[in-house]
Amino acid sequence: MNRISGFATQEGTKAYAERHRPVSFNMLGTTHLTVSAAGFGGYRVDVSVKDHAEALEKALTAGVNVIDTSANYADGGSERMVGGVLGELTASGAIARNEVVVVSKAGYLQGVNFQLSQERKARHAPFSDLVVLGQDLEHCIHPEFLEDQLGRSLDRLRLETLDCFLLHNPEYYLTWAGKNGVSLEEARLEYYRRIRAAFVHLEAEAAAGRIRSYGISSNTFPASPADYNATSLAAVWEIACSISVRHHFRVIEFPLNLLETGAILRPQGNGTLLEMAVACNLGVMVNRPLNGIVRDRVVRLAENHYSGDGLQQARHFRDKVAAIDPDWTAAQSLSQLAFRALRSTAGVSTVLIGMRHEKYVADVLDELWRPCNISGRQSSWAKIEAL
Repeated sequence: MNRISGFATQEGTKAYAERHRPVSFNMLGTTHLTVSAAGFGGYRVDVSVKDHAEALEKALTAGVNVIDTSANYADGGSERMVGGVLGELTASGAIARNEVVVVSKAGYLQGVNFQLSQERKARHAPFSDLVVLGQDLEHCIHPEFLEDQLGRSLDRLRLETLDCFLLHNPEYYLTWAGKNGVSLEEARLEYYRRIRAAFVHLEAEAAAGRIRSYGISSNTFPASPADYNATSLAAVWEIACSISVRHHFRVIEFPLNLLETGAILRPQGNGTLLEMAVACNLGVMVNRPLNGIVRDRVVRLAENHYSGDGLQQARHFRDKVAAIDPDWTAAQSLSQLAFRALRSTAGVSTVLIGMRHEKYVADVLDELWRPCNISGRQSSWAKIEAL
């Protein structure tokens, strides 16, 4: 199978943005890539579903130039779908490879990867630093595993070069350590040793041309520093800088939504997570924008998910949040408001939204076409927290 040559460039992404004005675009940190304020989230898409491919095609040809996927999404089916659509669109000339930013991740061993791990164990050659989390779930960020996974991802995506490669929830090591009685000090020393080893390897991958940049996607970036499984951006940044002054650690990804506001409001030493990311000039990708997790319950921030009293409550919440900030009143629905609040906040590069159907793409684009002022908005987010 022929791979698509090239990678996203400053010139290509800028040209894409100019061609799709007035859709909103931002700079992705020091990558110098211009990215749409909304990205195509690949969590629940699969190569076997025609609607998913059609939705991605619509997004890429209408103003969305960021794709976020992972090796474990649909057991590789998400990456295959992305590769198929990119192959068709670049071959037809509908888009150019240098206009689209493709991000993928590695860390999970489920499905095919889990079977690969069991086969290696049977040969007495397991992946090093393997974390066993359940009957069918393991995790690993060891360089050998990352090298293997990057090659497989490039094959499925049909790419020669990945624009950004993220460690996918490395905090699973801390989850394992906590359950096994490892002291906090010992667990954190080992955690950041593993991240450093991964970063050293990813610098070599960048030098070899298989990736252009790397980073971390962690659900615990916004956590309190006192939490056992917290991932410290300050510690991670120090590791990257200690490896090289010209390191390629340039992107972070974490959850942020109307119900989970820690990244904006929770102090973490020298400012909040978002303030620290801005200070480091990191690209910030926000995931889970429409799925708030409160007391281990998922709360959908979209009106079409509800009926009856639930719908009335969702609309009441939408109206109360919209009244907080004059720039948020333009949103036409709860899902658009949840997106608008994020994209209007300074420091957020792109918001990753699940667009599994063309109607979801249209809803996102409808919001992206509306003018939006960008500012810190910490007081507005504090008022949301008060709700």
